[in-house]
Amino acid sequence: MAFAGYNRHMDVIESSELAVELSSFSAAVHSVYVKRQGRYVTLRLPDEKLHSYDPSYSGNTIFPYAGRIKKAVWKGVKLDGNDGYNSLHGGFSAHEACFDLLDKSRVHALYHLYRKAGEDCLPCARDYFVRYEVKDSTLLIRHSMSAALPVLCDTTCHLYFNLDGSDTVDNHFIRLESGEMVVNDSEHCGKEIMKTEGTVFDLCGGKRLGSIIHCDGLSFSRGLNNAYILKEGSFLQLSAGGIKLTAASDSPAVVLYSGGYLERPFSFLAVEFQGIPINSMREEWKNYERNFAFTFSSCE
Repeated sequence: MAFAGYNRHMDVIESSELAVELSSFSAAVHSVYVKRQGRYVTLRLPDEKLHSYDPSYSGNTIFPYAGRIKKAVWKGVKLDGNDGYNSLHGGFSAHEACFDLLDKSRVHALYHLYRKAGEDCLPCARDYFVRYEVKDSTLLIRHSMSAALPVLCDTTCHLYFNLDGSDTVDNHFIRLESGEMVVNDSEHCGKEIMKTEGTVFDLCGGKRLGSIIHCDGLSFSRGLNNAYILKEGSFLQLSAGGIKLTAASDSPAVVLYSGGYLERPFSFLAVEFQGIPINSMREEWKNYERNFAFTFSSCE
C-alpha cells in the first residue's frame, strides 16, 4: 500500500525505515508504515478521535491497568464496570484520556497525563509518561508512572498487526518461547496458569496462527485472547508477506488477541505486553516503568 501521507493533526516520528503517526488521544500509535516494504502493518482507525472511544482500543496506551479486573473491585476499591460486571482496560475515563505532548523531535515524542486522586477510582494522584522513539527499523516505547503512594499499575500498548494485508492473519507464522499461558473463565477474566507443552497452544516451535485461532478450545472466546507468561529474555516473532516482526518487553506476560470481536474478525493480531492478568498476581507501584520494542525486518 502506498504511503497515504501524514495527517496534519498528528505527531509524526520517522527514521530511514519507519514512519509512525501518533495521537494525543490515549497517547496512541495511529499507524506504523514500513518503508522498505511500502506497507502499513498496524490497524489504522479512520479518524484519530476514535482512539478515545473505539471499542477495539487500537493503538492506545492502556492504563492504569490492562485487561479485565474481575467484578470491577481491586482491594476493596470499586472500579468502573465498563465490561458487564468487570472493569476492562482502565475503565471509562482511561479510554477518554487526552495526553499533553511535552517534547518532540524527528525521531521521538514524549506525552504526559496527570490523574487526580479518585479520577479513575484509584485513591491517589499520579503522573503518567509515554515516550516513543524510532531507531532504524525499531519502534521503542517506554511507559512510566509516579505516585505518592503504591497504586495499581499495569500498562500496555494495544497494537494490532497484519503484516501482509490479507483478510485474516491465519497464515501469519508465530513463535514465542513460553511454556505457560493463562486460562480464562467464561467472562474472559484470567483464572489460572496452565502448561502449554504438547498442546495446540505451544508456540515454542512456531506455527501458523490459524491452527490455534480456530481450535475447538477457543470457540467460546472467538479465538485467542490469552496471556502467555514470558521467560527472561524471550521475544515474540510474527512473520508474513516478507516482513518479520520481533517484539520484546520487560513485562512478565504478553496477551495475544486474534481480533475475534473486530468488525472483520481475525483480520489483525493484537500483541499486548503486560502483567499477568490474574487479580491475585497484579501489583502496586509508586514508581513504575515498562519498555517495549517492535523491530521490523525482511524475511522470505
